[in-house]
Amino acid sequence: MKSLNQLMPLSLLILTAMSHQASAEKYDFALHGYIRSGILANSDGNRVDSVGLMPDGKWRLGNEDDTKIELVPRVTLTSDSGAVAKIQANITHQSKCTSDWNCLDEDGKAVQFREGYVEMTNLDFAPEVAFWGGKRYSSSNTSSHQFDWEYIQYNGTGGGFDNLDLGFARFDAGIYAFTPTDESKAFPVDKSDQGYPDDYSLNLWLKKIGGSPIDLEVVGHHMNNSEKHVDAAEKGYGFTGIYNFDGFYGVAGGYSKFVVQYGRGLAAGDSLGKNGWGWANLEDTQSWRVVLDGVASLGEWDIATFAYYQKDKNYRWWSSDEKGWGRTSWVAGVRPYQQITKHFAMQYEVGYEYLDDDNYKGVDGKGKGGLTKVTIAPTLTFDSGFWSRPQLRVFATYAKWDKGVSDALDGNYNWDTNSISAGGYSRSGKTDTLNFGIQAEVWF
Repeated sequence: MKSLNQLMPLSLLILTAMSHQASAEKYDFALHGYIRSGILANSDGNRVDSVGLMPDGKWRLGNEDDTKIELVPRVTLTSDSGAVAKIQANITHQSKCTSDWNCLDEDGKAVQFREGYVEMTNLDFAPEVAFWGGKRYSSSNTSSHQFDWEYIQYNGTGGGFDNLDLGFARFDAGIYAFTPTDESKAFPVDKSDQGYPDDYSLNLWLKKIGGSPIDLEVVGHHMNNSEKHVDAAEKGYGFTGIYNFDGFYGVAGGYSKFVVQYGRGLAAGDSLGKNGWGWANLEDTQSWRVVLDGVASLGEWDIATFAYYQKDKNYRWWSSDEKGWGRTSWVAGVRPYQQITKHFAMQYEVGYEYLDDDNYKGVDGKGKGGLTKVTIAPTLTFDSGFWSRPQLRVFATYAKWDKGVSDALDGNYNWDTNSISAGGYSRSGKTDTLNFGIQAEVWF
């Protein structure tokens, strides 16, 4: 009874505060999310990994073996003055924990909070500007759904603003701090320094320059050397230019983009167009990339296309090589989608990847070659169109690769012997595979 009596005043205070809040502002709650899950097996009846050559991205149709769940709760508050505050979190589980700095359990399979931030808009002194602070994905992140890859990706903890009208362009600016899990607890080279090295990136975006479809991004990075990479870059800078076409390159409905990217130092290599992945780069690591990304709408057909070419100079992803090496990669693919009835569609995909990387010497010592992947996927649809979800798919995938890149498929790097051991696809000596599976995918 004593405890109950002590709780009563507290309960009355909370109710009073809530009733005051309700009279002063409008409260809305929404839950969004993304789920994909399924099974991927080969003709031997064994469960297998995705097949691909690139360190980032893969032709995803009929080629995903993991489960990913994102739940995004959002609270929107609107005050009597008209000011709006959006409070958002992103609660994620992925059977292969990637691109996050808090996968702290031993297997990397726990639930992570990948976002937790506040955004305020319609403030009296700047009604069109969105101010934000906390941990979030950049509003300018850009990905190819077909290749399952964000070629523009700035995530982390920080703050900034979006949509400031400069007259000749819209202006976004933000600062992000991000380091992957396996690098986040390294000590600085100078042991007298406090804390841990982190990639701090300043991102400046000019959008719709002069009323045109052109966007320009400039990014600068800084990260102190860590004990793991004593000779790595401490700074870097990068540029991204985007031309947003009207429809599919002006010849059909849909959308399309032409993207050019350059990075040096911390902004190059695996961190080109991103932040937090250049921790082992050299000061003179440089990268160039061109991207073509779009979906054409042609009646009952939608056709997704994606291609990129990237050239890296003095590239490395560990610190044992003093000068790094050259790397060239490119991909090109098409995914036709045909809506047969309102709730049934056929999807097809043909994709090619090419890699020339001295790191992967392969079974015949070349370290270069290509992979071709073909998929057919009958699909149950909730509604019509390429982007309609949920979808339930069954699929068959055939992939064939050159021997020179066998170790790049799924090889494991041995830090003790500086060598790469064969993975599941390459250890048998085969250069092709036939895979099957079922997958559910939904966003809401």
